[in-house]
Amino acid sequence: MKFSGLTTIEEKTQLTDRIFALQLSCPEIASIAKPGQFVQLKLTDHDAHLWPRPFSIHQAKDGIIKLTIKICGAITNKLSRLNKGDNVHITGPLGSRFNIPTQWKPVYLVAGGVGLPPLHFLCETMLNNGCPAKYIHFLSGARCSDELFADREIKSLGVNYILTTDDGSAGIKGFITKPLDEKIAEFKNADTNQKPIIYGCGPIPMLKKVAAICSGFECYVSLEQLMPCGWGVCNGCAVKIVNSNNTVVEDERGFRLARVCKEGPVFKSSEILWE
Repeated sequence: MKFSGLTTIEEKTQLTDRIFALQLSCPEIASIAKPGQFVQLKLTDHDAHLWPRPFSIHQAKDGIIKLTIKICGAITNKLSRLNKGDNVHITGPLGSRFNIPTQWKPVYLVAGGVGLPPLHFLCETMLNNGCPAKYIHFLSGARCSDELFADREIKSLGVNYILTTDDGSAGIKGFITKPLDEKIAEFKNADTNQKPIIYGCGPIPMLKKVAAICSGFECYVSLEQLMPCGWGVCNGCAVKIVNSNNTVVEDERGFRLARVCKEGPVFKSSEILWE
């Protein structure tokens, strides 16, 4: 059941120069939201752009939805100017969720930049469901130390944590896919039931690399895509899905189009036709 209506900002926190968090009072969404799902936000100003904007759910508990937002354009800039007590229009929860294992095994969460929030939500959910912290490996990459916004929170969870920055200003210097490659290589010859599950969210080039590294493993990715409607109507967020014997394709090109807002944003990495 989706909720669509006004919600009040209970708290706003400036995390970095360009990243901020909004805590929104919305028990209708908080009570049913699952890791991987998202909401659509729309400014109440009628002069604002027509389409709402999608944001992954960072946390959902006690009637509060937490969203972590990076200022990237006109709408996110306007959202950053809102304060406690202001209203925004929200719709959700929308989209698919991450598949959580029923039996615990090693888990690798691979986050790039502001792709971290849904994985943080997933990590907390797994821990709350009884997953031992030693099984969870959280790999987080950022451009520089100034863009870190959840470092202390992840460390406080007690999971295995690897941090990289492109410029080496914090953690390991380089892309997060390098330590992932090293870790996954350790499982190449492992039995199927011993192989880890990998979850990723971040820029498309990063996810493409994650998919290549994790080929042959159970791997899920959450796509960051502009979703004009969020309801599967406009097809503006469609991505190409690899054809299989059990799927219907539009034509002889051998792939079908999947709406990220409806069938996603979570997909198996092997399903995506990476280009």
